[in-house]
Formats: sequence, C-alpha cells, structure tokens
Amino acid sequence: MPPLLPGKTKTNWLANGLKIAGATIATVWLITILPYILLFSLILALLLIPTLRRLRSELEQTINIEPTPLTDITPWHQKLIKKFNNWRVK
Repeated sequence: MPPLLPGKTKTNWLANGLKIAGATIATVWLITILPYILLFSLILALLLIPTLRRLRSELEQTINIEPTPLTDITPWHQKLIKKFNNWRVK
C-alpha cells in the first residue's frame, strides 16, 4: 500500500455504504412507524380531555375564592422602633 500524502485520507467504501444503508433503513422504519405514533397520540389526547375539564373546573373554583387579608407579622419591638422614629422625625 503506497503512503498517503498529508491531508489525504483513504476512503472506506464499505463504511460509507453501511452508513447509507443504515440511514435508509432508519428512514423507512420511521416512516412506517409514524401512523402508529400519530394514532397513539390521538388516543392519549382523547384520554386527557376529562382530566383537563376537571382541572379547568377546579381552577375556576379557586379563582372565585376571596383572598384573605394580609397579616402584619412585624415583631413588636420593630414596630415600636418604627413609631419612635416617625414621632422623632415629625
């Protein structure tokens, strides 16, 4: 086998042929399985309809709830300091 020049590589026709054959087989397989994937997704979407309806009704129930008023949880000593500072500034 003669030595290759720098930058030249030997082409491996068998490897390229196997790559092309594998890509072809994968493409045909994906095209074949596509109708089954679409059918499965349709069935799954139909099964989700009752769940989404219940979720929507629960969401509408929670939207109608009146919010509770906020509770001031500031410690008493900080409230006292704030009142003192406000009194001192005026």
